[in-house]
Amino acid sequence: MDCVKTPEEILVDSAQSYYAYLDEHNLGLEELKIVSATLEQERLILALGGRLFSQDGLVLQVGEKLFELSVCADMQYNQESFVLEISPNYELLESLQRLQNSKSKKSSTHKISPENLKLFSDLKFLVRNVEDFVAKHSLALPSRKPIAPPQIPSYLNDYQKNALDMLFSQSLSYVWGAPGSGKTQVVLFEAVYHYAKQGLKTCVLAPTNSALEQIFITLITHFKQMDFELSNLLRLGMPTQKFLSLYPECCDPNLLIQRGQTSLFAQPTSLKNRLKDAHIIGLTLDGFIKKSESLEVEFAHYFLDECAFAPLAKACALCADNVPITFFGDHKQLMPICEMPPKELKIHKEVNVWNLSALFLEEFFHTPQSVLEKQPTDTPALSHIAELKFTHRYGDNLAQILDSAIYGIGLRGRDERMEIYCIDSGAKGEAQSNVSQNEALAIYKLYKYLHQKSLTQSLGIITPFVNQKKLLGRMIAHNDISTIHGSQGREWENVIFSPVGLHYYLTDSRQINALFGLNVAISRLKKRLFIVCDLGFWQQQEGQFLHALLTQSTRINL
Repeated sequence: MDCVKTPEEILVDSAQSYYAYLDEHNLGLEELKIVSATLEQERLILALGGRLFSQDGLVLQVGEKLFELSVCADMQYNQESFVLEISPNYELLESLQRLQNSKSKKSSTHKISPENLKLFSDLKFLVRNVEDFVAKHSLALPSRKPIAPPQIPSYLNDYQKNALDMLFSQSLSYVWGAPGSGKTQVVLFEAVYHYAKQGLKTCVLAPTNSALEQIFITLITHFKQMDFELSNLLRLGMPTQKFLSLYPECCDPNLLIQRGQTSLFAQPTSLKNRLKDAHIIGLTLDGFIKKSESLEVEFAHYFLDECAFAPLAKACALCADNVPITFFGDHKQLMPICEMPPKELKIHKEVNVWNLSALFLEEFFHTPQSVLEKQPTDTPALSHIAELKFTHRYGDNLAQILDSAIYGIGLRGRDERMEIYCIDSGAKGEAQSNVSQNEALAIYKLYKYLHQKSLTQSLGIITPFVNQKKLLGRMIAHNDISTIHGSQGREWENVIFSPVGLHYYLTDSRQINALFGLNVAISRLKKRLFIVCDLGFWQQQEGQFLHALLTQSTRINL
């Protein structure tokens, strides 16, 4: 008879098995191209060959030595210029200075050959961090109830009122809604504001840096309209250069000192003092796992946004301190990325906790073994779910398509119609299934047209395929070209979507993962959607999600 393992034992076993698999198959480690490297006044400046999507798990190889940058340095990334600035600790700086020759040591600025450095994005360190965290803690579902709820503001709709009421009455809850339904702008905002007014600290978490930044920008926008000091918000981790320059009072003070951004009239404060004074503290899940003990902060509530994209294995770290937990998100969108294929997961069932989302947390602690048999597309069995069924983001025409194809909860939108346009690129000529030169050429023409209309400042170009993304990147000088996964957590006024072709795993909406991925791509837009495709082909695909969108579109001839 197999022994029954505790959640902690399963998590430790899963991290060890997953790490071993990644290491054996050379996975979880992606080398990032370094175009140039400069050591300037004890600061390493790296110009990268492409966008850096996360600063978690970065590893710098100097000679034969590896340095985990989250431990050995402070970082600042400029997403517009692809420049990563690193302020190294003594050990890393010493290794970098050894690369200097005797002549250059006399100068404060020194070019380093990119051949002497390698930069990796290493998922394996993040797996090991989970193992280390679980080994130190006893985990259990929270039993402590939140504080008494606020007086519900009158501007909330009934769905939002119910969500806020549930959030303050349950130890574990989930607020589910489509983009624009008020998850962050209304429910999360009112919740953290209520705690702050009581002098209590809350922790706002997200699975990625970009998602965390988007949440904080939303919260800050609302708090700026009120008599509320922005220094009450503290976002830990690596902000973009734009965020740091706009909201320095919300960033780690160590970053401000390193960048010389403290005011001449203000005494720089320590991170310890900022943690003491701030009421709303933001971290990525990986940052929380790595730093929560050293923060020495007592939180009254954890709020995890984009929870459907957060792995269950990482979300379990929130169960260490008997703090109420509320999830926010949409489990009809992207799920966690697990590098272990289904065939191997059947052998190493414990690794399924990296394949499932945070929404399986309640089931995992009640029946841990049975959860290991679950599929990511299974409906999570949480006891307390509040559904937000009205979205201000979409016109009712798009909301009804999304509800019919994906949500099935009676989702409604604004009375006016959403702007949906289609551009016929003509038949795809390539035999290769994941690239279309015709679509890329049509997008190039559309981009020039939108640029003339000043509509490219907030424009995302999204495609399911990496090869199509690369082709578009060679043709169009635009920073925001991404795959569906790369667009997660980001938003634009306008979105151009290039579906390329019917692909079972990526664009065939009869396959549920592809359907949820398409939902992510569409939900990135705020105003206008441009679908550039082989129109004749997709018009024949009745029953497909993209076919339904095209029936509601207005055709543009370029």
